[in-house]
Amino acid sequence: MNGNITVDVAGGPTGGAARLRVEFHRYLKRTGRTDVQVIGEERRVGPAWLLRREVVGPISARRVALNNVSFVTPGGQRWTLLRNALHFLTEDEMSRLEPFLITAIGSKTTVVRMAARRSDVLVVPCTSMAERIAMVIPSLHSRVVVRPHPVSADSIPILPRDPAILCPVLFESYKRMTGRLTQMLSAIDVCGDSSLQLRITATKAQVPADLANNSRIEFLGPLSHRELCDVWGRSRVIYFPTDLESFGYPLAEARVSGHPVIGLDTEQNREIAGSALCGFTSGDPVSLRSALALALTKKVTPDPEPFDPDTYFSWLLGTPR
Repeated sequence: MNGNITVDVAGGPTGGAARLRVEFHRYLKRTGRTDVQVIGEERRVGPAWLLRREVVGPISARRVALNNVSFVTPGGQRWTLLRNALHFLTEDEMSRLEPFLITAIGSKTTVVRMAARRSDVLVVPCTSMAERIAMVIPSLHSRVVVRPHPVSADSIPILPRDPAILCPVLFESYKRMTGRLTQMLSAIDVCGDSSLQLRITATKAQVPADLANNSRIEFLGPLSHRELCDVWGRSRVIYFPTDLESFGYPLAEARVSGHPVIGLDTEQNREIAGSALCGFTSGDPVSLRSALALALTKKVTPDPEPFDPDTYFSWLLGTPR
């Protein structure tokens, strides 16, 4: 066994998986580490890749899977990032999903849970995710470590902020974004600021006609990380209303960049967003209007310390030898 670290970065090209890879590659470039072997670039997580990666390269002292599925064969410590709440849902949460989605995640969930039992260390980005795992598979409790995902302090450029609310959410069916956007538009109408725009990372084709034709909405479509950071820097407030999240990168980004973020008033969101959170209660329009009013006047001091990438990756990969 040698002293190298193997890291599997296979995963989706958007969302949290892509965001995490950005920080990981920035860290490697910044530190110049030569003891880390990266595999899985531009690959999806599927049966063919999961089989192949077990025999890629020499046996390492530590093998890290950034993509929810642990290495399973013997040889070196196996560390796994579990960062998808859909793999550890409660029965009540499952009952509220569409049948097609339950089918889609079923086989993946089985693989993730089976592989997790082979992992030596399970890294999760927040306390509630740790609780999910302990509830579903109690025997894994002692292997779970909570570490918030990394976010660089300079991720978001300092720019003049427009009278705009950015909603950087991937439009998946279980996130119920049509209703959440409609609720925010109603809150904006009540607040009395006719200049406010709602920017969303979706296209007109992804929303009903009444939203597609709403003059307050600016449709950004899919954005690269760099493009999103630029729009973020120019936005006044962040809107992140979803509830089935293992972390919620926009919450952390808002805290790091000093942007007020409107999100559900939950323990998880308070843990991640800190003082940047302007919380509201789901289904309560008065609560949402109050959160919006607070966000439009609140001054948030940037707080990058809890998400320092060097601290995170030095721990995850071990210090260089």
